[in-house]
Amino acid sequence: MAATNEKLALPNLHRLELAEWAVGDDPTARGRIAVPTSAAEGATSTVVYIEIDAGYNVPLHTHSAEETIVVLGGSGTVTAGDRQAEATVGDVIVAPAFVRHGWRNDGEETLKFIGVFGTGAVTTTFDEPVAPFGVATFAIPIAG
Repeated sequence: MAATNEKLALPNLHRLELAEWAVGDDPTARGRIAVPTSAAEGATSTVVYIEIDAGYNVPLHTHSAEETIVVLGGSGTVTAGDRQAEATVGDVIVAPAFVRHGWRNDGEETLKFIGVFGTGAVTTTFDEPVAPFGVATFAIPIAG
């Protein structure tokens, strides 16, 4: 194997630039997101990092690919299909493709988690438009 002087890019969750988002007119449907790896960087999988403050939520939505979610901080109620569970640090949740799922931060700390999709671009669909995108259905990574 040939040596290279190129440095490996290592996104760090503590240093990500987070973008604010909100869904529809619900003042509690908001949080912050970053996409540390995606097809835009040449990866075959997509990782999203989400933060939701206490009292806020991610409304029910779907993705075109299965999402594996790992809770990194805080706690909350996760809904996937017709099932609900209380999730906390270290819990792993799988939301199958096209199954409606969402989060509610019932705790006192910021809920932090990553979602991993095993495919490149993933289509996400909410019932209402998502700011700042202005549409209810969009692809991650967002085309710039």
